Amino acid sequence: MTFLVGISSGFMGYFKYKERSFYLQQTADAIESEWEAVEIGVGRYKHIDNEEGRLAEFVEEVHRLKSEQKKRQQNLEQPPESRNSAE
Repeated sequence: MTFLVGISSGFMGYFKYKERSFYLQQTADAIESEWEAVEIGVGRYKHIDNEEGRLAEFVEEVHRLKSEQKKRQQNLEQPPESRNSAE
């Protein structure tokens, strides 16, 4: 039983499912929040009069959010020794 718990703990620690899930959900929530802001015209979108301009701004923001997500995921894939030396 101890062996099984040790193996499963190592597997979960190595693949970091919890962190990946958290960061993916955080990015999805941010994109959803941006879309709501586009729909009602608040925040960065309140000064843009046409829908095309708001959508262009939205696409840029989603691209930025996805890039940040990829960087966080790459950071999770690095061994702990590399992450500590990079900071």
